Amino acid sequence: MPASTPSVWPVGVVARYRTVGGADVDLTGDGKCVRVRCSGCGVGGDDAYYPPAAHRLAEKHAGKCRRVAAPTA
Repeated sequence: MPASTPSVWPVGVVARYRTVGGADVDLTGDGKCVRVRCSGCGVGGDDAYYPPAAHRLAEKHAGKCRRVAAPTA
């Protein structure tokens, strides 16, 4: 697994899961609806989930995704 350094969470992120490849699966939302987005492969998109389902999806995806985070610069 690649070495990684902790990053500052973007505004609005309420939870974060680290993928096998080192990308982050971020959960954003207001507590009633949560969106999931992987910084490596982009899974999640604009679909909204109830919080328990969003956490399960993010955790499951993080355990399988091998992509590294997309470059920011």
